[in-house]
This record gives sequence, C-alpha cells and structure tokens, in this order.
Amino acid sequence: MLDPDQEKVVAHEEGPAAVLAGAGSGKTRCTTERAARRLTDSGVPGAAMMLLTFTNKAAGEMRERLAARLPEGTALPWIGTFHSFGNQLLRKHGTHIGVPRNATLMDGEDARRMLDALLAGPFSDKARRQQAMALHEMISANGLDITHPPDLHAIKALMDEAGFGPVAASRLMQRLRRYDREKREAGVLDFSDLILLPARLLRQETGLAETLRSRLQDVTVDEAQDTDGAQFRLLNELTPDNRTVLLVGDDDQAIYEWRHARPDNMRDFIQQHGAAVYRLERNYRSTPAIVSSGATLVRNNENRLEKNPYAVRAAPEADCIQLQLHADSDTMADALGEQVKQALDRGRKPDELAVLYRKNRLARAVESTLLRLCVPYRIKAGMDLLAYADVRMMLAAGRLAANRRDVRALSRLADLVPGLGSRGVGRLMDGSDNPLANAWRLSPQAATAVETLAKAIDTLQGRGPAQLLDWCLQTPLFNDWLMNRARRALKAQGPSSRDSLDTAMRPALSRLGAIQRAMSRRVENLPADATSEARWAAALEVVATGTEEADPEQGKVTLCSIHAAKGLEWAEVHVFGFTEGLMPMARDGVVDNLAEERRLAYVAITRAQNRIVLHHADRIDMGNGRGAEAAVLSRFVDELGEPGQVERIDRRMPGAAESRPVSREDWLQAMRETLSY
Repeated sequence: MLDPDQEKVVAHEEGPAAVLAGAGSGKTRCTTERAARRLTDSGVPGAAMMLLTFTNKAAGEMRERLAARLPEGTALPWIGTFHSFGNQLLRKHGTHIGVPRNATLMDGEDARRMLDALLAGPFSDKARRQQAMALHEMISANGLDITHPPDLHAIKALMDEAGFGPVAASRLMQRLRRYDREKREAGVLDFSDLILLPARLLRQETGLAETLRSRLQDVTVDEAQDTDGAQFRLLNELTPDNRTVLLVGDDDQAIYEWRHARPDNMRDFIQQHGAAVYRLERNYRSTPAIVSSGATLVRNNENRLEKNPYAVRAAPEADCIQLQLHADSDTMADALGEQVKQALDRGRKPDELAVLYRKNRLARAVESTLLRLCVPYRIKAGMDLLAYADVRMMLAAGRLAANRRDVRALSRLADLVPGLGSRGVGRLMDGSDNPLANAWRLSPQAATAVETLAKAIDTLQGRGPAQLLDWCLQTPLFNDWLMNRARRALKAQGPSSRDSLDTAMRPALSRLGAIQRAMSRRVENLPADATSEARWAAALEVVATGTEEADPEQGKVTLCSIHAAKGLEWAEVHVFGFTEGLMPMARDGVVDNLAEERRLAYVAITRAQNRIVLHHADRIDMGNGRGAEAAVLSRFVDELGEPGQVERIDRRMPGAAESRPVSREDWLQAMRETLSY
C-alpha cells in the first residue's frame, strides 16, 4: 500500500513537479508506481517516457521493479543515467557534429594527460596548467560550450574569476578548442562530452530536438539534487512539449558539490516552472532516534527546502545514537572490530553491517582488525577501482578494440610492448586510422611485438566485451605484464615475505573481475540484436561510472566511504572517525563547505536501520603526512539534539564496557571526578 503522500505523487498527471523525498521514504517504489500507472491507466507509450537516474545500479533496480509491475507485453520506458542517454544519442546521431559511431570514452587520467600536453605550450608552469584544467572542468560542469557563441560571456567571467587575464584567457580558449577538435579527430570522448555534446547536438540539429521533444510525454529525474549545470541544461533541451518533468530528490542528501553538483537546481526548477511540490516525510527505514537526530542535525543548514522527516517505526528499547570515545585510532579500530564480531556472534548477518569513513585511507586500520578477527569484509570501491593501473590497462585494451584511433589507449598499451615508447607510438599514429597496421615504421623488435598486439586486439574485437577479462589472462603480452607487477610487489616486501605469486596476483584479479562484471551487466541490458559497436559502447561506460558495486557480495561486512554509502542501508552502521578535521573535513584547519559536510554526516547517520555508532579517537592520523596527532570530537555531536539522546561510552577509562545513557553534563562531571582522584 502507498501512504497518502505517496498516493499524491503517483496520481500526478502532467506538468512540472518536484518530489522532496527524505531518506528512507520509499521514493523508488513511489516513482516506479507512478511510471506504471502512467504507462497503463494514462496510456503513455513506453517510447514516450524516460526515467533518468545517477547510477546504473539504480536504473537496474527501477527496471526490474517496473517490469514486474507492468502487464505482460507492455513496453518499458527508457531507463538509465544521464551519461548513458548521452552516449546512446551520440552513437545514433553524433556524426552530425563530428563524433564517429565507434568513439571511445577515455578514463579521467588519459583525458587529463591529453589536455595537459596541449596546455604545456602556453602554460609551462605545472601549477598554472592545473588551474587551467580545473577551470576547464568548471566550464564543462556548468554546461558551457566553448563552440557556442552565447556561452562565451559566461566562460570569460569564469576565467576572470580564476585570475586568467585577457592574454592567458585567449591562449586557454585556443587550446581548449584544439582539445575539442583533436578528440573528434581521434574518435575519443571525455566524461563531460557525454553531457555537453548531446546538448550541442540538440542545439544544432533543431529538427532532431523537435522530434525528440514531441515524442516524449513524461520525464523523471531521480536524485535530482545531484545534477550539475550541464545536466540541467541538457534536461531543458529534453523537456517535453507538455512540460511534464518530475524531479525527485532530497537537497539534504546533496553531497557532491565538490564535483560541481548544484542542489539549487531543484529550487530553481520549482520557481522557474511553477512546479507542484510533493513531500515524502515518512521514514520507513530507521528508528525514531536515528531519524530525529539526523533531522535535527541537518536543520542547522540554511537555504534548504523545508521538510520534516519522522519515523513510522515504533521506538525499540534504548533507542538512541551511540557515541564511543577512544584513546587513539588503533584502539578505536580494535573496539569497533570486536563489536562487529560480537554482532556476528549474536546472529547478525555480515552484509547487515557497515563501517563508514570520510577518507578511504582510514579503512586500513579497520581492515587489519577485521583480518585478525577473521571477519569477512569487502571494500566498496566503485570509482576508486579506476585509479589502478591494471584496471586502466584492461579498459585501454577494450577501447582500442572498439576504436583503433584511440591514441590515449594505444599510448597506455605501449607499456605492454617491448621497445615501444612514446616516440614509437607517435610513428604509429602519424596520419593513420589504424595505427597498429604501421608496425613497419618501427625497429624489428618493436614491430614484431606490435604485430602480436594487433592480432590480439583483432581477436578481442571479435570476442566482444564479455570476454575482455579472459582475453587479458590468455594474452601473453597482458598476462606477463600483470605477473611482472606482482613479482615487483613481492620483491618490495622483502625476503621475509611469505606470500606466493598467486597471492600477490589476487588483488589485481579481484579488481579486474569487478570491472568485467560491471561491463557484462551493461551489455546484458541491451537488446539481443545489439551490434558489436553498441555492445562495446555500453560496456565501456564503466570508464565513466566505475563498478557501482552492483554485486551484493553476500556474507561480508561492508567498508566504504560515506559518499559511496549513499542510497544504501544496513541494520547496524559504525562511523569511524566522527572527529573534527574528518567530520567536518578540514584542510589546513579550514572547512570549505560546512553545509555539505553536515549533509554528509546526515547521510551517514540515516544509512542505519536499527543502530548507529559514532566513533571518535583523541589521537588519529588525518592523512596529512603528519602522522597521528591530537584530535577533538566533531562539532556535529552538539547538533544531534538534546544531550540525553546521545549515549556516550568512554572507552578510554576503566569499566568502559559498562555503558548507560548520560547527558553531556553528567559525562563532564564524571570526567571531573576521575581527574580529582
């Protein structure tokens, strides 16, 4: 059954609307039910509906729910991410703006290297080039197109603000236009192109834009608070003629402003379009203490869209937020690990437990403890996997199989080829659409290796993306490279290491396996008659999105950053490091965005269904290169509500295992009495 507020959303017919959906409010079910009703009762064809999400995992969940809800034979709408939509639109129509159908997506590192090389001429200083690249990222995130004259004034304003005077701005614009042109010539895309280029296409091809808008009758955007300026501009290009756009989101969970997300998009949409506003304030996930404490915390932010979440569940006995105080990060990890082990001993399933942290490096101490206690765990990596050289090499092979002109992929694969350096790659690329056919330009040794690589890439192209991992392990050039990396890692551990080569290979194989599974899931969602080109394009979207951890990995405790925890939930959650400098995050003692840090704390707390434990240590390594140093409790503790709502356990003192709810005044008095002896 739907609650009264959900029923109002499901009943919404046409016109703009915003759904302010709090944590645990059942927004996915609500959105799915509305889509099902519109497709059946309102007669909206599947081809006329679009549901835009922010992860492929969310898209898959929505697709499964909707398919189960609809009568047999009812066509599903298009469901996927903004970037998947942009990718598909470019595959079909991108040739109108110079994008080949087999264009491949560069990973972030390759894109940075390509742009850095182009900026090196006018900006010899590395720091200045980094400023220029950050400015390019901001221009793209705002949806500003360097080839679109009406955008030039806004681009100039951003350059002025970043300290680029007329001469520097002119040189930068020249190089950015060259970067745009050279990407088209090489048939490659960067991450931002999947949003900017579809918007460019729809602006320039007005007939295509009119056809698309007239066909669409209903567009829903999930997690709308995470849209940036570019995505919002693309959405405007897609708005149906009947203006039926439904934004679903929660600005209290907007935690990606550092990535240029713009939570004000929801407020602007409501004001500019006169949108109907619906609020989903019932929380079905968490206990009353968790819901009320999180809500009290986030209300300290200003300029938020007002909502008042409350728990539907009855309060269990001793319902409260628990705060544990430790002497240092090692004892904090030990105590946390022991509590996780005790929860498992009491019958809690491992995948019902999670440890969240603000910095990924904090996981190391927790890992050591869980390993010692033989507790099964997994680290939710997601986008972090793309930082590993083995993952990038694997994806470079796939990119080259899909697009022989991908110069950055070939440059990365050069590490597999003995005797082939950057100069050799330049000879291969010189004026050729198939560089691997130019081995004759190289030395005999390098030519032989390149010919071997060319045959292997031809084989991979024929086998398709579902076989990429097998290809990596069966191709001597690639497998030898992997094993040599493992041997170097073993050697670096010293002669005392007892690890075998197989053991040293396991982390890489685990990473490559996660990437392969993520690619295979994307391919599985394609029609059975999809072309090889379409299969490679869908699989390689993993370059932009990471694995998104669609694998549940049953039977393991989850370790992940708070950012990676968004959209997930567990019965019991531990936050490792509820400490100033981490929560909120500070750099050189300065908190850049206190409102977003508070929202991060809110997200962390509301991941818990039954129990949330916040851990603080008086000494902790903040990851700033200074080692363990003195730390103080997060200011957010004082914003969780009345002191009595927080159960404090001081594990720095004898008898800490025995706990009771105490107020802040009681706790301070106990400390004074202890110090007086």
